[in-house]
Amino acid sequence: MFSTLDLASAKNEYYNRIGGDSHYAPNKSEVSFELSAMTCKDRGEIIEIMIADYLNENGVESEIHPHLDYDIDLYIQGQHIKVEVKSSMKSKSEGKYQFQCIKPEKFDLLVLAFVDPDHGVVVKTVSKREINQFTENYKRYKKGYTMPFHADHTGPVRTNEIEMMLDKDQVNSVEYHYAK
Repeated sequence: MFSTLDLASAKNEYYNRIGGDSHYAPNKSEVSFELSAMTCKDRGEIIEIMIADYLNENGVESEIHPHLDYDIDLYIQGQHIKVEVKSSMKSKSEGKYQFQCIKPEKFDLLVLAFVDPDHGVVVKTVSKREINQFTENYKRYKKGYTMPFHADHTGPVRTNEIEMMLDKDQVNSVEYHYAK
């Protein structure tokens, strides 16, 4: 009865009608809007693929492993780095992000994907050292730690923009050390 073209037309009309009133809307950020319509599991796995693709495109060898205790294998200067990717959507009521089920013993590097309704996906990294300091001051729940962040992406740990880590000259000249 209806085609995908009919659906796209109706969605377009609907979002034009509500304008910017929706927390996640295509006129603010199409990427964030599309991610907001997914289940938490689907959004997480798609963001993992996006990050692995981005790393590979920028000269950092990476491979997704969906059935391991972490998400991505990275290889920098011959060193194997286990990467965990967590994503969170900005809550409408509080304007905060909550990253959940963080298990520091399972990875070497944590990548946080902030799904921002206005600015798309903001990706930041957290070092193992920062994670270890975090675990000294916060309670671990049965499924792991929860890490809260404010709307401006500030929170209980220091983060770095992923682009800083991925400057190709830096990747080739910096030696990475991770606490075991």
